[in-house]
Amino acid sequence: MAPVTAESVPDEQVVQEAIAWRVRLQSGAATPDDVDACRRWRAARADHEQAWARLEGLTARVQTLPSRIAHATLGDATAVRRRHGRRDALKILGVLGAAGGAGWLAMSGDPPAAWRAYLADVATGTGERRTLTLADGTRLDLNTRTAIDTRYDDTQRSVRLHRGEVLVTTAPDVAGRHRPFTLHARQGAIHALGTRFLVQDRDGTTLVAVYEGAVEVRPLGHAGPLRVNAGEQWMFGGETSLAKTMADPDGMAWVDGVIVARRLPLGSLVAQLDRYYWGKLRCDPAVAHLEISGVFPLDDPARVLAAIARTLPVRMEALTPYWITVRAAG
Repeated sequence: MAPVTAESVPDEQVVQEAIAWRVRLQSGAATPDDVDACRRWRAARADHEQAWARLEGLTARVQTLPSRIAHATLGDATAVRRRHGRRDALKILGVLGAAGGAGWLAMSGDPPAAWRAYLADVATGTGERRTLTLADGTRLDLNTRTAIDTRYDDTQRSVRLHRGEVLVTTAPDVAGRHRPFTLHARQGAIHALGTRFLVQDRDGTTLVAVYEGAVEVRPLGHAGPLRVNAGEQWMFGGETSLAKTMADPDGMAWVDGVIVARRLPLGSLVAQLDRYYWGKLRCDPAVAHLEISGVFPLDDPARVLAAIARTLPVRMEALTPYWITVRAAG
């Protein structure tokens, strides 16, 4: 197991897994098997243990906070989850860290963008989708684990995507102001030209798929704007400077609560389901290449896993209901 240095910090997925384990163990319903499974998760990788240790340190700081603030902490994790859901639990973590003198951000070195996502104007938790209608009639469909800020004033209509995925259906500006509509992603800005388009933050790259109309994309570090027309999608940022393909018509099926798979590798399907699952879904590399087709409901991962097991020669290995691995049958 490779050591974790001061420069290497747990990524967001590992942090979320640590929080999920912490909530489970303090829920009052944890079993000895849950405790053992958490120990195995911590021992599996150095960054798992690092994330756990920092979460433990943050919890310890709660003991020094005023009782009014400390009441809604990880020590009361079941109530936090019931009343607020995952997003608000993460916000509470941020507040507690700041009140204790140094937040998770300061302890872990997470980038400011990740911190801002926890405190965004609007956010969805794991498995949650949400539809917003803005003041001008523009519709925003937010996928799971998505965070945005909105800003409307006399000169602009602006949305900032901190993480996740959003489908935008723009409306004409009201009152004849002719304010441009711009979505700012981490890798660049997308200017709408009367359109329906999808933007997905992919951990270092941004995907823009246009379904109606057109958009003008200005990737960071790129010389000039790029027009993306209906039926096209572009990925940019990170090691991918620009990459053009045809827009996937099934790429926005999540708005209707489903994943549409057409000869999709099993590993890709499980990775998509994991985004909607409170816990961790994994696929053994030995079966990740198996192809599957179908329409799968996002709101019932257990049903999807059962369908996979009936369709392919695989089985579900559950350490706990919160940690499931798809493995070869037998």
